[in-house]
Amino acid sequence: MLSIAVVEDTKEDTVLLCDILNRYQDETGQPVKVSTFASAEEFLYDYRPVYDVIFMDIMLPSSNGMAAAEKLRQIDSEVAIIFVTDMRQFAIQGYKVNAMDYFIKPASYFDVKLRLDKINLLKQLSLPAVVIHMPGQSNIAMSSDDIYYIEVMNKELTYHTRKGNYSTRSFGLRKLEQKLSDNGFCRCSSSYLVNLKWCRELHGNEITVGNDILKISRGMKTDFVTRLSETFTHLKTKGDGQ
Repeated sequence: MLSIAVVEDTKEDTVLLCDILNRYQDETGQPVKVSTFASAEEFLYDYRPVYDVIFMDIMLPSSNGMAAAEKLRQIDSEVAIIFVTDMRQFAIQGYKVNAMDYFIKPASYFDVKLRLDKINLLKQLSLPAVVIHMPGQSNIAMSSDDIYYIEVMNKELTYHTRKGNYSTRSFGLRKLEQKLSDNGFCRCSSSYLVNLKWCRELHGNEITVGNDILKISRGMKTDFVTRLSETFTHLKTKGDGQ
C-alpha cells in the first residue's frame, strides 16, 4: 500500500489529483491511501512519518510549499516530496530540500503514474522479503507489504496475503515478529501478527484486516492500539472495547 499526502489549497487541483490517484489504484491494482491538507500548517501539525510520498503545492497560503518542506525535513528526512506547481522556476529549487521531483499543473495521469511507479519500486526493494517454506513444493517469496496478517493455529502457520493464503508448518510467530516489527507488523493476540497498513476498522476488541475480522487479546490491546494509532491517526474507531 502507498500512503500519500496531498498538500494543496485549491479544491479543483486537489480533486483532480485524487481522481488520478484513484485511477492509478484501479488500473495498477496498487492500493493507495490518500490524506488531503489545505495548508502547510494543517499538514505539519502533529505530523507523523507514515507517508510514502507527499505531493506539495508550492504556492500555499501563509507558508509556501518550499518553506513547509524545509520544516518537514527537520522531522522526516526520508519521505519522498514531489512539488506540484505552475511556476517551473520555483520547483527547480527543490534540490534544497532533497525533493524527488516536480511536475507542472495541471497534473496528468502520466505525470503521476511515472513517479508513483518509481516510488513503488523503491519501496518494494527496501521491504524485507518473506520466504514461505511450503512442504513438498517450491518456496514462495514475497514482499512483506503483500501480507495482510500471519496466523498460527495448532501446528499450522497461515500467511493471508494479496496473492492468496499459504499454509505451512508452524514454528511460532516470535521470529517473524522480530523480523517484521520495524516494517509495520504488530501482534494483536497470540494467534495473529498483523500488518498495520492493512487495518481498516477497530471495533471494540476486534480489528478488520483486509476483509477478515480478528480478535484482539486484552493483554495486547494497549500496545496494539498505540501502534495502530501511530500508523493511521485517522483510523475509524467504534466502541471502547471495555
